[in-house]
Amino acid sequence: MLFNTKDFALFFAIVLAAYWLLFKWRTLQNMIVLAASMYFYAQLHYSFPIYLSALIIISYGFALAVERSEHAGQRKALLVVGLCIISAGLVETKYLAFVINQLNSRNWVPGSWSLIAPVGISFYTFSTLGYLTDVYRRKITAEKNLLTYATYISFFPHLLSGPIPAAQTVLPQFSRKASITLVGIDESIGEIVWGLFKKMVIADNISLAVSYCFSQYSELTGSTLIIGVVLFGVQLYADFSGYSSMAKGFAGLLGIELIQNFNLPFSSKSLTEYWRRWHISLTNWFYEYIFNPTVVACRDWGKGAIVFALMLTFFISGFWHGAGWQFVIWGLLHGIVMSYEALTSKRRKKKAKQRPLLYSLLSHVFVLLFLCFAWVFFRAASVHDAFVILSRIGSSSIIAAPEQYVLKYTVWCLPLFIVEWIQRKGTYIMDMQQWQIGERLSAANAKQINIAVKLVLYVLVCIAIFCFYKKVNAAEYYYFKF
Repeated sequence: MLFNTKDFALFFAIVLAAYWLLFKWRTLQNMIVLAASMYFYAQLHYSFPIYLSALIIISYGFALAVERSEHAGQRKALLVVGLCIISAGLVETKYLAFVINQLNSRNWVPGSWSLIAPVGISFYTFSTLGYLTDVYRRKITAEKNLLTYATYISFFPHLLSGPIPAAQTVLPQFSRKASITLVGIDESIGEIVWGLFKKMVIADNISLAVSYCFSQYSELTGSTLIIGVVLFGVQLYADFSGYSSMAKGFAGLLGIELIQNFNLPFSSKSLTEYWRRWHISLTNWFYEYIFNPTVVACRDWGKGAIVFALMLTFFISGFWHGAGWQFVIWGLLHGIVMSYEALTSKRRKKKAKQRPLLYSLLSHVFVLLFLCFAWVFFRAASVHDAFVILSRIGSSSIIAAPEQYVLKYTVWCLPLFIVEWIQRKGTYIMDMQQWQIGERLSAANAKQINIAVKLVLYVLVCIAIFCFYKKVNAAEYYYFKF
Protein backbone atom coordinates (compact mmCIF):
# COMPACT_ATOMS: atom_id res chain seq x y z
CA MET A 1 0.00 0.00 0.00
CA LEU A 2 1.27 3.43 -0.94
CA PHE A 3 0.36 6.55 1.02
CA ASN A 4 -1.35 8.08 -2.01
CA THR A 5 -3.90 5.26 -2.53
CA LYS A 6 -7.49 4.63 -1.47
CA ASP A 7 -6.46 1.32 0.12
CA PHE A 8 -4.08 3.10 2.48
CA ALA A 9 -6.70 5.76 3.32
CA LEU A 10 -9.13 3.02 4.38
CA PHE A 11 -6.39 1.12 6.24
CA PHE A 12 -5.25 4.22 8.13
CA ALA A 13 -8.81 5.28 9.01
CA ILE A 14 -9.43 1.88 10.64
CA VAL A 15 -6.09 1.95 12.49
CA LEU A 16 -6.64 5.52 13.66
CA ALA A 17 -10.13 4.80 14.98
CA ALA A 18 -9.05 1.63 16.82
CA TYR A 19 -5.95 3.38 18.19
CA TRP A 20 -7.75 6.29 19.82
CA LEU A 21 -10.65 4.14 21.07
CA LEU A 22 -8.00 2.44 23.21
CA PHE A 23 -6.42 5.71 24.38
CA LYS A 24 -6.46 4.58 28.02
CA TRP A 25 -4.39 1.47 27.31
CA ARG A 26 -0.93 2.14 25.85
CA THR A 27 -0.12 -1.57 25.57
CA LEU A 28 -3.23 -2.24 23.47
CA GLN A 29 -2.44 0.79 21.29
CA ASN A 30 1.03 -0.59 20.64
CA MET A 31 -0.46 -3.97 19.79
CA ILE A 32 -2.78 -2.29 17.27
CA VAL A 33 0.11 -0.36 15.67
CA LEU A 34 2.41 -3.41 15.57
CA ALA A 35 -0.25 -5.59 13.96
CA ALA A 36 -1.08 -2.82 11.49
CA SER A 37 2.61 -2.33 10.65
CA MET A 38 3.15 -6.03 9.95
CA TYR A 39 -0.02 -6.17 7.83
CA PHE A 40 1.08 -3.03 5.97
CA TYR A 41 4.50 -4.56 5.28
CA ALA A 42 3.05 -7.93 4.26
CA GLN A 43 1.13 -6.25 1.44
CA LEU A 44 4.46 -5.85 -0.35
CA HIS A 45 5.57 -9.47 0.12
CA TYR A 46 4.46 -12.11 2.60
CA SER A 47 8.06 -12.83 3.68
CA PHE A 48 8.99 -9.24 4.59
CA PRO A 49 7.41 -9.25 8.09
CA ILE A 50 9.28 -12.48 8.89
CA TYR A 51 12.64 -10.85 8.15
CA LEU A 52 11.67 -7.69 10.05
CA SER A 53 10.53 -9.71 13.07
CA ALA A 54 13.82 -11.63 13.13
CA LEU A 55 15.79 -8.37 13.00
CA ILE A 56 13.73 -6.92 15.84
CA ILE A 57 14.28 -9.94 18.08
CA ILE A 58 18.02 -10.12 17.34
CA SER A 59 18.67 -6.43 18.00
CA TYR A 60 16.45 -6.50 21.11
CA GLY A 61 18.37 -9.46 22.55
CA PHE A 62 21.82 -8.06 21.79
CA ALA A 63 20.92 -4.68 23.30
CA LEU A 64 19.88 -6.35 26.55
CA ALA A 65 23.06 -8.45 26.57
CA VAL A 66 25.26 -5.41 25.92
CA GLU A 67 23.60 -3.44 28.71
CA ARG A 68 23.82 -6.23 31.27
CA SER A 69 27.46 -7.04 30.57
CA GLU A 70 29.86 -5.35 33.00
CA HIS A 71 33.10 -6.39 31.28
CA ALA A 72 34.25 -3.79 28.70
CA GLY A 73 35.77 -6.35 26.34
CA GLN A 74 32.68 -8.53 26.46
CA ARG A 75 30.41 -5.54 25.80
CA LYS A 76 32.46 -4.55 22.77
CA ALA A 77 32.49 -8.11 21.45
CA LEU A 78 28.71 -8.35 21.83
CA LEU A 79 28.34 -5.01 20.03
CA VAL A 80 30.53 -6.08 17.10
CA VAL A 81 28.80 -9.46 16.73
CA GLY A 82 25.39 -7.83 16.97
CA LEU A 83 26.21 -5.18 14.38
CA CYS A 84 27.59 -7.82 12.00
CA ILE A 85 24.51 -10.04 12.31
CA ILE A 86 22.11 -7.10 11.87
CA SER A 87 24.06 -5.80 8.86
CA ALA A 88 24.35 -9.25 7.24
CA GLY A 89 20.84 -9.20 5.81
CA LEU A 90 21.31 -5.74 4.30
CA VAL A 91 24.67 -6.69 2.78
CA GLU A 92 23.37 -9.98 1.42
CA THR A 93 20.17 -8.72 -0.16
CA LYS A 94 21.53 -5.44 -1.55
CA TYR A 95 25.18 -6.13 -2.37
CA LEU A 96 25.95 -9.84 -2.66
CA ALA A 97 24.26 -10.02 -6.06
CA PHE A 98 26.28 -6.99 -7.21
CA VAL A 99 29.59 -8.57 -6.14
CA ILE A 100 28.82 -11.96 -7.69
CA ASN A 101 27.62 -10.42 -10.94
CA GLN A 102 30.76 -8.26 -11.10
CA LEU A 103 32.90 -11.37 -10.72
CA ASN A 104 30.75 -13.18 -13.28
CA SER A 105 31.28 -10.38 -15.81
CA ARG A 106 35.00 -11.19 -15.63
CA ASN A 107 34.34 -14.93 -15.84
CA TRP A 108 35.74 -15.42 -12.34
CA VAL A 109 32.61 -17.21 -11.07
CA PRO A 110 29.84 -19.02 -12.98
CA GLY A 111 26.23 -17.86 -13.14
CA SER A 112 24.47 -14.77 -11.83
CA TRP A 113 22.69 -13.99 -8.58
CA SER A 114 19.53 -12.20 -7.54
CA LEU A 115 17.66 -11.86 -4.27
CA ILE A 116 14.49 -10.10 -3.18
CA ALA A 117 15.55 -7.12 -1.09
CA PRO A 118 12.83 -6.18 1.43
CA VAL A 119 11.56 -2.67 0.72
CA GLY A 120 12.80 -0.20 3.32
CA ILE A 121 15.42 -2.63 4.65
CA SER A 122 18.07 0.09 4.82
CA PHE A 123 15.97 2.38 6.98
CA TYR A 124 14.91 -0.07 9.65
CA THR A 125 18.32 -1.74 9.63
CA PHE A 126 19.91 1.65 10.31
CA SER A 127 17.40 2.16 13.14
CA THR A 128 18.41 -1.10 14.82
CA LEU A 129 22.14 -0.43 14.28
CA GLY A 130 21.82 3.03 15.82
CA TYR A 131 19.77 1.70 18.74
CA LEU A 132 22.29 -1.03 19.60
CA THR A 133 25.20 1.42 19.32
CA ASP A 134 23.47 3.95 21.59
CA VAL A 135 22.86 1.26 24.19
CA TYR A 136 26.55 0.35 24.03
CA ARG A 137 27.53 4.02 24.43
CA ARG A 138 25.08 4.23 27.37
CA LYS A 139 23.24 7.10 25.72
CA ILE A 140 20.02 5.19 26.28
CA THR A 141 18.96 2.18 28.32
CA ALA A 142 17.90 -0.97 26.51
CA GLU A 143 14.14 -1.24 26.11
CA LYS A 144 12.90 -4.12 28.28
CA ASN A 145 9.43 -4.33 26.73
CA LEU A 146 9.68 -6.25 23.45
CA LEU A 147 6.26 -4.99 22.30
CA THR A 148 7.32 -1.36 22.75
CA TYR A 149 10.59 -1.89 20.92
CA ALA A 150 8.98 -3.86 18.07
CA THR A 151 6.37 -1.12 17.61
CA TYR A 152 9.09 1.53 17.45
CA ILE A 153 11.14 -0.29 14.79
CA SER A 154 8.20 -1.43 12.64
CA PHE A 155 6.11 1.77 12.93
CA PHE A 156 4.52 1.83 9.47
CA PRO A 157 4.63 5.59 8.68
CA HIS A 158 8.45 5.57 8.61
CA LEU A 159 8.98 1.86 7.84
CA LEU A 160 9.57 2.02 4.08
CA SER A 161 11.56 5.19 3.54
CA GLY A 162 12.24 6.95 6.81
CA PRO A 163 12.70 9.37 8.42
CA ILE A 164 15.12 7.28 10.46
CA PRO A 165 13.78 7.62 14.02
CA ALA A 166 16.39 8.40 16.68
CA ALA A 167 15.94 6.00 19.59
CA GLN A 168 16.66 8.76 22.13
CA THR A 169 13.67 10.85 21.06
CA VAL A 170 11.18 8.51 19.35
CA LEU A 171 11.38 5.22 21.30
CA PRO A 172 10.21 6.76 24.62
CA GLN A 173 7.06 8.04 22.87
CA PHE A 174 5.82 4.45 22.55
CA SER A 175 6.03 4.00 26.33
CA ARG A 176 4.19 7.06 27.58
CA LYS A 177 0.50 7.80 27.25
CA ALA A 178 -0.43 8.92 23.73
CA SER A 179 -1.95 12.38 23.36
CA ILE A 180 -2.67 14.84 20.62
CA THR A 181 -3.87 18.45 20.51
CA LEU A 182 -5.96 20.37 17.99
CA VAL A 183 -2.78 22.16 16.94
CA GLY A 184 -1.12 18.78 16.41
CA ILE A 185 -4.04 17.54 14.32
CA ASP A 186 -3.96 20.70 12.23
CA GLU A 187 -0.21 20.40 11.66
CA SER A 188 -0.44 16.70 10.80
CA ILE A 189 -3.24 17.21 8.28
CA GLY A 190 -1.27 20.05 6.71
CA GLU A 191 1.79 17.80 6.34
CA ILE A 192 -0.30 15.05 4.73
CA VAL A 193 -2.11 17.35 2.28
CA TRP A 194 1.09 19.10 1.18
CA GLY A 195 2.93 15.77 0.98
CA LEU A 196 0.23 14.36 -1.30
CA PHE A 197 0.50 17.45 -3.49
CA LYS A 198 4.29 17.13 -3.78
CA LYS A 199 4.08 13.45 -4.63
CA MET A 200 1.01 13.20 -6.87
CA VAL A 201 1.12 16.56 -8.64
CA ILE A 202 4.78 17.59 -8.70
CA ALA A 203 6.90 14.42 -8.57
CA ASP A 204 4.69 12.09 -10.59
CA ASN A 205 4.12 14.59 -13.40
CA ILE A 206 7.78 15.57 -13.63
CA SER A 207 8.76 11.89 -13.66
CA LEU A 208 7.32 11.59 -17.17
CA ALA A 209 9.84 14.09 -18.56
CA VAL A 210 12.70 12.67 -16.49
CA SER A 211 12.07 9.09 -17.64
CA TYR A 212 11.91 10.30 -21.24
CA CYS A 213 15.23 12.16 -20.99
CA PHE A 214 17.17 9.35 -19.30
CA SER A 215 15.79 6.64 -21.58
CA GLN A 216 16.22 8.57 -24.86
CA TYR A 217 19.39 10.46 -23.94
CA SER A 218 21.32 9.33 -27.03
CA GLU A 219 18.82 11.11 -29.28
CA LEU A 220 18.29 14.33 -27.31
CA THR A 221 20.08 17.67 -27.37
CA GLY A 222 22.23 18.90 -24.51
CA SER A 223 19.71 21.63 -23.71
CA THR A 224 16.91 19.07 -23.34
CA LEU A 225 19.07 16.80 -21.19
CA ILE A 226 20.15 19.56 -18.82
CA ILE A 227 16.49 20.41 -18.22
CA GLY A 228 15.84 16.71 -17.65
CA VAL A 229 18.63 16.59 -15.04
CA VAL A 230 17.26 19.65 -13.22
CA LEU A 231 13.77 18.17 -13.29
CA PHE A 232 15.13 14.94 -11.84
CA GLY A 233 16.46 16.88 -8.85
CA VAL A 234 13.06 18.47 -8.35
CA GLN A 235 11.33 15.10 -8.78
CA LEU A 236 13.64 13.48 -6.24
CA TYR A 237 13.01 16.26 -3.74
CA ALA A 238 9.24 16.40 -4.24
CA ASP A 239 8.93 12.61 -4.16
CA PHE A 240 11.02 11.98 -1.06
CA SER A 241 10.09 15.10 0.92
CA GLY A 242 6.47 14.38 0.01
CA TYR A 243 6.77 10.91 1.53
CA SER A 244 8.54 12.33 4.60
CA SER A 245 5.85 14.98 5.07
CA MET A 246 3.11 12.37 4.90
CA ALA A 247 5.02 10.04 7.24
CA LYS A 248 5.34 12.87 9.75
CA GLY A 249 1.64 13.71 9.36
CA PHE A 250 0.34 10.15 9.75
CA ALA A 251 2.64 9.61 12.75
CA GLY A 252 1.44 12.88 14.25
CA LEU A 253 -2.19 11.76 14.08
CA LEU A 254 -1.12 8.75 16.16
CA GLY A 255 0.56 11.03 18.69
CA ILE A 256 4.12 10.23 17.57
CA GLU A 257 6.47 13.07 16.59
CA LEU A 258 9.00 12.42 13.83
CA ILE A 259 11.79 14.69 12.62
CA GLN A 260 11.25 17.22 9.83
CA ASN A 261 13.37 15.50 7.19
CA PHE A 262 13.87 18.37 4.70
CA ASN A 263 14.42 22.09 5.17
CA LEU A 264 14.64 24.00 1.88
CA PRO A 265 17.81 22.20 0.70
CA PHE A 266 18.00 24.06 -2.63
CA SER A 267 18.49 27.37 -0.82
CA SER A 268 21.88 26.15 0.46
CA LYS A 269 25.03 28.18 -0.18
CA SER A 270 27.42 25.28 0.42
CA LEU A 271 27.28 21.52 0.06
CA THR A 272 27.78 21.22 3.82
CA GLU A 273 24.65 23.30 4.36
CA TYR A 274 22.82 21.26 1.73
CA TRP A 275 23.42 18.03 3.66
CA ARG A 276 22.17 19.66 6.83
CA ARG A 277 18.91 20.37 5.02
CA TRP A 278 18.49 17.26 2.81
CA HIS A 279 17.35 13.92 4.29
CA ILE A 280 18.27 15.26 7.72
CA SER A 281 17.67 11.99 9.58
CA LEU A 282 20.05 10.07 7.29
CA THR A 283 22.68 12.83 7.46
CA ASN A 284 22.46 12.75 11.26
CA TRP A 285 22.79 8.95 11.23
CA PHE A 286 25.91 9.00 9.04
CA TYR A 287 27.44 11.76 11.14
CA GLU A 288 26.72 10.00 14.42
CA TYR A 289 27.69 6.44 13.48
CA ILE A 290 30.17 6.74 10.58
CA PHE A 291 31.79 10.17 10.32
CA ASN A 292 32.28 11.04 13.99
CA PRO A 293 33.69 7.63 15.10
CA THR A 294 36.07 7.67 12.10
CA VAL A 295 37.38 11.14 13.01
CA VAL A 296 37.90 10.02 16.61
CA ALA A 297 39.69 6.84 15.50
CA CYS A 298 41.99 8.79 13.16
CA ARG A 299 42.45 11.89 15.32
CA ASP A 300 46.24 11.62 15.12
CA TRP A 301 46.04 12.36 11.39
CA GLY A 302 45.09 16.00 11.91
CA LYS A 303 43.04 17.44 9.05
CA GLY A 304 43.59 14.19 7.18
CA ALA A 305 41.20 12.53 9.62
CA ILE A 306 38.36 14.81 8.51
CA VAL A 307 39.10 14.23 4.82
CA PHE A 308 39.31 10.46 5.29
CA ALA A 309 36.12 10.41 7.37
CA LEU A 310 34.23 12.45 4.77
CA MET A 311 35.41 10.31 1.87
CA LEU A 312 34.56 7.10 3.74
CA THR A 313 31.16 8.43 4.79
CA PHE A 314 30.17 9.47 1.28
CA PHE A 315 31.60 6.31 -0.26
CA ILE A 316 29.31 4.33 2.04
CA SER A 317 26.46 6.74 1.34
CA GLY A 318 26.91 6.29 -2.41
CA PHE A 319 27.04 2.52 -2.17
CA TRP A 320 24.04 2.58 0.19
CA HIS A 321 21.98 4.35 -2.46
CA GLY A 322 22.61 1.61 -4.99
CA ALA A 323 24.82 -1.35 -5.84
CA GLY A 324 26.42 0.25 -8.87
CA TRP A 325 29.61 2.14 -9.66
CA GLN A 326 27.64 5.21 -10.73
CA PHE A 327 26.40 5.58 -7.14
CA VAL A 328 29.94 5.20 -5.81
CA ILE A 329 31.10 8.01 -8.12
CA TRP A 330 28.17 10.15 -6.97
CA GLY A 331 29.17 9.61 -3.35
CA LEU A 332 32.88 10.28 -3.94
CA LEU A 333 32.09 13.50 -5.81
CA HIS A 334 30.21 14.74 -2.76
CA GLY A 335 33.04 13.60 -0.51
CA ILE A 336 35.60 15.56 -2.53
CA VAL A 337 33.62 18.82 -2.44
CA MET A 338 32.75 18.36 1.24
CA SER A 339 36.46 17.82 2.01
CA TYR A 340 37.36 21.00 0.12
CA GLU A 341 34.76 22.96 2.10
CA ALA A 342 36.04 21.54 5.39
CA LEU A 343 39.66 22.45 4.59
CA THR A 344 38.89 25.96 3.32
CA SER A 345 36.21 26.95 5.81
CA LYS A 346 38.10 29.89 7.36
CA ARG A 347 39.23 31.26 4.01
CA ARG A 348 35.72 31.10 2.56
CA LYS A 349 34.22 32.83 5.60
CA LYS A 350 36.74 35.66 5.15
CA LYS A 351 35.81 36.07 1.47
CA ALA A 352 32.14 35.99 2.36
CA LYS A 353 32.60 38.99 4.67
CA GLN A 354 34.38 41.00 1.96
CA ARG A 355 31.64 40.70 -0.67
CA PRO A 356 28.69 39.01 1.02
CA LEU A 357 26.07 39.43 -1.72
CA LEU A 358 28.29 38.36 -4.63
CA TYR A 359 29.84 35.50 -2.67
CA SER A 360 26.43 34.27 -1.54
CA LEU A 361 25.11 34.33 -5.12
CA LEU A 362 28.13 32.55 -6.60
CA SER A 363 28.13 29.95 -3.82
CA HIS A 364 24.46 29.21 -4.39
CA VAL A 365 24.97 28.84 -8.14
CA PHE A 366 27.96 26.54 -7.61
CA VAL A 367 25.98 24.25 -5.29
CA LEU A 368 23.13 23.94 -7.79
CA LEU A 369 25.51 23.29 -10.70
CA PHE A 370 27.40 20.67 -8.73
CA LEU A 371 24.18 18.93 -7.67
CA CYS A 372 23.05 18.75 -11.31
CA PHE A 373 26.42 17.30 -12.35
CA ALA A 374 26.31 14.66 -9.61
CA TRP A 375 22.63 13.81 -10.28
CA VAL A 376 23.60 12.55 -13.72
CA PHE A 377 25.49 9.68 -12.07
CA PHE A 378 22.72 9.16 -9.52
CA ARG A 379 19.98 8.75 -12.14
CA ALA A 380 21.87 7.14 -15.06
CA ALA A 381 21.58 3.38 -15.46
CA SER A 382 25.37 2.96 -15.64
CA VAL A 383 28.63 4.89 -15.57
CA HIS A 384 28.80 4.66 -19.37
CA ASP A 385 25.34 6.19 -19.72
CA ALA A 386 26.29 8.98 -17.32
CA PHE A 387 29.35 9.96 -19.33
CA VAL A 388 27.37 9.87 -22.58
CA ILE A 389 24.77 12.20 -21.07
CA LEU A 390 27.47 14.57 -19.80
CA SER A 391 29.19 14.57 -23.18
CA ARG A 392 25.94 15.52 -24.91
CA ILE A 393 25.29 18.26 -22.36
CA GLY A 394 28.79 19.58 -23.02
CA SER A 395 28.36 19.50 -26.81
CA SER A 396 27.26 22.32 -29.09
CA SER A 397 23.67 21.07 -28.85
CA ILE A 398 23.49 22.73 -25.44
CA ILE A 399 22.54 25.97 -27.24
CA ALA A 400 19.78 24.32 -29.30
CA ALA A 401 16.15 24.86 -28.37
CA PRO A 402 15.02 22.21 -25.88
CA GLU A 403 12.14 19.91 -26.73
CA GLN A 404 8.76 21.37 -25.81
CA TYR A 405 7.65 18.05 -24.33
CA VAL A 406 10.30 18.34 -21.62
CA LEU A 407 10.22 22.12 -21.30
CA LYS A 408 6.51 22.21 -20.46
CA TYR A 409 7.07 20.17 -17.31
CA THR A 410 9.21 22.91 -15.76
CA VAL A 411 5.98 24.71 -14.85
CA TRP A 412 5.45 22.16 -12.06
CA CYS A 413 8.51 23.50 -10.26
CA LEU A 414 6.89 26.89 -9.66
CA PRO A 415 4.12 26.02 -7.14
CA LEU A 416 6.52 23.84 -5.18
CA PHE A 417 9.24 26.46 -4.68
CA ILE A 418 6.93 29.48 -4.40
CA VAL A 419 4.80 27.96 -1.63
CA GLU A 420 7.76 26.54 0.30
CA TRP A 421 9.66 29.83 0.09
CA ILE A 422 6.66 31.87 1.27
CA GLN A 423 6.09 29.43 4.13
CA ARG A 424 9.76 29.02 5.04
CA LYS A 425 9.32 30.69 8.44
CA GLY A 426 6.27 28.69 9.40
CA THR A 427 6.46 25.81 11.85
CA TYR A 428 4.88 23.66 9.12
CA ILE A 429 3.95 24.19 5.49
CA MET A 430 0.27 25.09 6.06
CA ASP A 431 0.98 27.34 9.05
CA MET A 432 -1.10 30.50 8.75
CA GLN A 433 0.00 32.18 11.99
CA GLN A 434 2.96 33.92 10.35
CA TRP A 435 0.61 35.68 7.92
CA GLN A 436 -0.91 37.59 10.86
CA ILE A 437 -4.28 37.53 9.14
CA GLY A 438 -6.75 39.72 10.99
CA GLU A 439 -4.07 40.95 13.42
CA ARG A 440 -6.05 44.13 14.15
CA LEU A 441 -9.20 42.19 14.94
CA SER A 442 -10.07 40.50 18.19
CA ALA A 443 -8.32 37.23 18.93
CA ALA A 444 -11.51 35.25 18.32
CA ASN A 445 -12.19 36.87 14.94
CA ALA A 446 -8.56 36.50 13.87
CA LYS A 447 -8.69 32.80 14.75
CA GLN A 448 -11.88 32.33 12.71
CA ILE A 449 -10.33 34.08 9.72
CA ASN A 450 -7.23 31.90 9.98
CA ILE A 451 -9.37 28.76 10.02
CA ALA A 452 -11.42 29.94 7.05
CA VAL A 453 -8.34 30.79 4.98
CA LYS A 454 -6.75 27.47 5.85
CA LEU A 455 -9.85 25.52 4.85
CA VAL A 456 -9.95 27.34 1.52
CA LEU A 457 -6.26 26.57 0.99
CA TYR A 458 -6.79 22.88 1.82
CA VAL A 459 -9.69 22.69 -0.62
CA LEU A 460 -7.66 24.35 -3.38
CA VAL A 461 -4.73 21.97 -2.85
CA CYS A 462 -7.07 18.94 -2.83
CA ILE A 463 -8.71 20.15 -6.06
CA ALA A 464 -5.25 20.54 -7.62
CA ILE A 465 -4.39 16.97 -6.57
CA PHE A 466 -7.62 15.65 -8.06
CA CYS A 467 -7.22 17.58 -11.31
CA PHE A 468 -3.51 17.24 -11.97
CA TYR A 469 -2.31 13.97 -10.50
CA LYS A 470 -0.55 11.72 -12.97
CA LYS A 471 -3.31 9.69 -14.57
CA VAL A 472 -1.44 6.39 -14.83
CA ASN A 473 -0.89 3.52 -12.44
CA ALA A 474 0.32 4.72 -9.04
CA ALA A 475 4.08 5.08 -9.08
CA GLU A 476 6.21 3.95 -6.19
CA TYR A 477 8.20 6.48 -4.22
CA TYR A 478 11.66 6.83 -5.72
CA TYR A 479 13.46 6.19 -2.42
CA PHE A 480 11.75 2.82 -1.89
CA LYS A 481 14.53 1.27 -3.97
CA PHE A 482 17.11 2.31 -1.37
